[in-house]
Parts: sequence; structure tokens; C-alpha cells
Amino acid sequence: MKNHSRRNEKSFIEQERITRGIADFNLNRMKKNNITKEEERVRILMRETKEKAPNNLKHRIMHQIEAEKALAPRKLKRSKESGNVIRELGSIFGTMYAVLAGMIAAAYFIFGQEFLLSSEFIGASVFVAFVFSMLWLISQLDRRLRSRKFRE
Repeated sequence: MKNHSRRNEKSFIEQERITRGIADFNLNRMKKNNITKEEERVRILMRETKEKAPNNLKHRIMHQIEAEKALAPRKLKRSKESGNVIRELGSIFGTMYAVLAGMIAAAYFIFGQEFLLSSEFIGASVFVAFVFSMLWLISQLDRRLRSRKFRE
């Protein structure tokens, strides 16, 4: 029994030292911040009675944020326009001239020089030029509509 009472006495003394240390610390803090004893008591009471957050709170909050991000609509990323008008003009009409050169070469070797001046060949050439011009027009309209959509 004596050992047990000595242990209790030692633990009580240690607790008393800790309490005095905290009190001294709080007293120094009060002097430093001009806080009255009553205000400090209220603060200590508030500190002791506040609720502690559960251990898994951080995990639950992060899970909630990830779930909200997954369900939220994503904004369209603005990408730089793939090319300007001159670049598109060169690629589409360059392809058109290559097709016309192929048509001219094939017609010359198969039908001869006279066929190149015929109305059928000129009509086919004008049709190819018209198709490529419409392709360029559609690509420009598409580019313009996309740039308006990204601005909004």
C-alpha cells in the first residue's frame, strides 16, 4: 500500500508541476497580450469543451471533393487555333493544284493535247476547283464558329 500511495503522491506532484508550468506559461502570455484572468479562464474553458474532429475527417473531405469534381461539368480547354487562314488556304488549294496537275498529266498522256482544250476537261477542272473552294469555305466557317464558341 505504501508503494501505491507513493506513486500516487509522485504522479500528483508531477501533475501539479505541469499545471503550475501551464499556469506560469498562461500568466506570461496574459501579461504579454494584456489579457485579464477572466478572459483567460473563458478561453481555457472554451478550449477544453470544444469538439474534436474524427480521425477520418480528412479522408472523408477529400473523398467528397473528388466526388464533386467527378460530377461537375468540365470546362472546355481553350486550345490554340490549329492554323491561320493563310496556312489553311495553302494546304487546301495546294492539294487542289496537285489534283489538277495529276488530271492534266493523265489526260495528256491518255487522250493527248487536244483533250486538254475540250469543254469536258475544262468543265471537270472547274468542278474540281469549285469543290476545293467549297471545302475551304466550310473550313473557314467552322473555324469562325469555334472561335466564337470559345470566346463565350
